[in-house]
Amino acid sequence: MEIRNPSPIKKGVRLRELDELKGFAMVLVLLYHAGGVLNWENWLHGEVGVDLFLIVSGFTLALNSRDLSLGEFLQHRLLRIFPAYWLALATYVILNDRFFGSNYSATSIVLHIFGVHGFVSGEFFSDINDSFWFISLILALYVVFMTVRRRLAELSYVAGVGMIVTVCMCLAYISGEHTGGLIQLAVRIPSFFVGLLAGQVASSPSSTLAFSPQLAIGLVAMTYLGWAKGVITFYALAATAMVAAFLLVAGFLRRVPEGRATLAALSFVGVYSYEIFLFHQPLIRDFNFYAFRKWIGIEPTQGQLAIGILCALALTLGASVLVHKSIAALFTALRRLPGALHLPNAHA
Repeated sequence: MEIRNPSPIKKGVRLRELDELKGFAMVLVLLYHAGGVLNWENWLHGEVGVDLFLIVSGFTLALNSRDLSLGEFLQHRLLRIFPAYWLALATYVILNDRFFGSNYSATSIVLHIFGVHGFVSGEFFSDINDSFWFISLILALYVVFMTVRRRLAELSYVAGVGMIVTVCMCLAYISGEHTGGLIQLAVRIPSFFVGLLAGQVASSPSSTLAFSPQLAIGLVAMTYLGWAKGVITFYALAATAMVAAFLLVAGFLRRVPEGRATLAALSFVGVYSYEIFLFHQPLIRDFNFYAFRKWIGIEPTQGQLAIGILCALALTLGASVLVHKSIAALFTALRRLPGALHLPNAHA
């Protein structure tokens, strides 16, 4: 079956909906982590915000990165990921050692520097910052993208590869008795492929959907994963539904001034969402409790913790904007040097 799109999105177009969607995803994640501090019931399941990020990431890569050379792709992606991550990593290695006496091993620090800590034993998975496992996931998905990007128009091939990669990762974590990697990382992989498929259909005049060996193997593997191992990758479905609901509601919000202001605020958060994701969790949780217990000398109530969370979020936003703009300024300065590399935009 051929799927035609008479008005494909052009490469390089910046879609405001993507920034708004990233902002919405970040709000969900913040509510989820704040709820963990305040002992709220997790009825909203804000952790699905991570899957919204993955859908946007897959969509953006399909839209803008399929035709880049390998060198260009690695340069753009790694320079977008690592500078802010390394700053956050250094910050929490120093602060956690200073305030909590963490004294991280050289092995943990090296694994984190290269972003591969999410693929080894569980002791390193959330060793420095609970949110840093996402770096391992996104780096792995970049590798997968490089292997499928020339065949994005073959939708069944892409879907099949996504299923196979998901099952292999899930089985690897099950074998290693690594529940954190299984639940937080492996079962999130299908969301990225949802984004790839959506990005392909939206940005290409033609895509094909046909039976393929990869699709057959993927369907059998996913059936086995659910049937024999009891692992159902429902996050991708939930995230897709939330994307659809958000886009529907956003259409109504654009009609009124208050709605447009809300979307503008989400867009602002979306621009800095990566940095916010890197910095926020220890501040709203670990250092929030530390400030009350060590500096003020009290056991905080939920109301006091909520005030601490708001202060921590303000600090997070300030740090995120500073890091984002500083890296952007550095890239701008480097572009002006003779023979400079074509560095990516900080928000790309």
